[in-house]
Amino acid sequence: MTAQSSTAQDSSTDTVATNTKPYQAIDHIAIAVKDLDAAILMFRDILGFELGERRHIKGQRSGMVSAEMEANGIRFVLCQGTEPTSQVSQLIEHHGIGVAHIALSVDDVEATVSSLKSQGLEFDTKVIKGPGLTQAFSSRCEHTGLSFEFIQRSGESGFLEANVQQLFDELEQANRY
Repeated sequence: MTAQSSTAQDSSTDTVATNTKPYQAIDHIAIAVKDLDAAILMFRDILGFELGERRHIKGQRSGMVSAEMEANGIRFVLCQGTEPTSQVSQLIEHHGIGVAHIALSVDDVEATVSSLKSQGLEFDTKVIKGPGLTQAFSSRCEHTGLSFEFIQRSGESGFLEANVQQLFDELEQANRY
């Protein structure tokens, strides 16, 4: 182990010890796909997931279609851009198909965001408060390619149209994907 990696390890251990992050579970994983119907068939017919809600979200400049897939409390949200300018289409163009974001359940989104910002994590959205849930999205990490959603549910187990629309609009306005 080099001195640099030892220092990084010691630093991360100190950070975890002093800043408890209340990650409860993975709430869902969003997957960017090129063909939503083909992805649904794979999840449903091969993996045995059940198809939940399907949505068509329109922003000012673009849109997306999505489908919730669930099995035994494991949830994936499959997303396909409807135009080349869509956030999802841009994500695929720059990073390929695959994980769009991983959503982590937390006790307090605002406290989590504040703590993570103080440690240098950047966010693409402000804290979004909607009916039944509060959420915020980190910027995509250049080292891992990942973006994280921090989500606090208060009575809503799925995704309401208004929440998805508000998120889509905010990311579109910020020109993020």
